[in-house]
Amino acid sequence: MFEKLFIFAGSNGLMNNQIRSIGMYYDDPQSTAKEDLRSMACLTVGPEGIPASDDAPEKTQIPAGRYATLLFKGSYAELEKPYSWFFGEWLPHSGHEADDFPPFEEYLNDPKTTPPGELLTRIHCKLV
Repeated sequence: MFEKLFIFAGSNGLMNNQIRSIGMYYDDPQSTAKEDLRSMACLTVGPEGIPASDDAPEKTQIPAGRYATLLFKGSYAELEKPYSWFFGEWLPHSGHEADDFPPFEEYLNDPKTTPPGELLTRIHCKLV
């Protein structure tokens, strides 16, 4: 999914050193069948937005507000561990409540040039 976004962004002059890669996850993998899981690959764009085009990706917006975040260092295959701790341990004991907006991941380095154990992912959870 990200490859298609990067191709679109590159061919439309949207690539710069400020662009951020984000994955949004709409379903809980613990309670949703694998084939029913929904997600969205996202790239941030500046105030100029996305140019009109037949192949333009769907737009979404991350709302302003308070977020709890967790920085994880390690393979994407191991992301279940920080999610389990974050939502199973930290959040219930934090005195905070998760908003209905889906959690999302911000990928802070390039998986093509970074060893899996060195990947940095920031998990964001919007709070009520």
